[in-house]
Amino acid sequence: MAIPHCPLRRALLLLAMGVVSALVACHDPHKKYALTPLVEERGSGGEVAAPFAEQLVRYLRGAPRAQGNEFILQVRYAPGGFAPLMDSIGDIEALLVIMRDFPALRIVIEGHTDSEGDPEKNLKLSQWRADWVRHFLLERGIAEERVQAEGFGDSRPIADNSTSEGQAKNRRLVVRLLNFATQSTALPDGESRRGSFD
Repeated sequence: MAIPHCPLRRALLLLAMGVVSALVACHDPHKKYALTPLVEERGSGGEVAAPFAEQLVRYLRGAPRAQGNEFILQVRYAPGGFAPLMDSIGDIEALLVIMRDFPALRIVIEGHTDSEGDPEKNLKLSQWRADWVRHFLLERGIAEERVQAEGFGDSRPIADNSTSEGQAKNRRLVVRLLNFATQSTALPDGESRRGSFD
């Protein structure tokens, strides 16, 4: 993981790494993602959005999904920050458990921003945010060859950047699966599939 040359950014990143290390002591290794249907949340447009862990686990177990192999992590940041607020890392913790349960799974963490501000700074910020998640996983035992991190800045919007709602959607972290080919037939509840990898 590259450390920014800017002294302030470097200090903040090292501080964030220290926070990640401190989380090891309070992390619950027995915490599991849900395999039963959860209460679904409705987005601002009225669409129903299932929680991250439920979407990913059901996909890995064979459930078809229109969005394919990309899953958005629901995390929050302080303005301009690259380390997520500690009360919003539930999806990242769930990803850690899933990576442990599916040991052949390989992923890319993608960082994206809205179009506000300098494009070069946005690109760096998106990379630092993706790197933070990768470091979180690696520090907890996930092999480094299983997790890549890439920042795209504002180059891949999924919504209109001229509105605050669109900007919020464009500021995102995406988990993209690299080597998993889902099947059309889901396994019974309580079972997980460790095969079906390319």
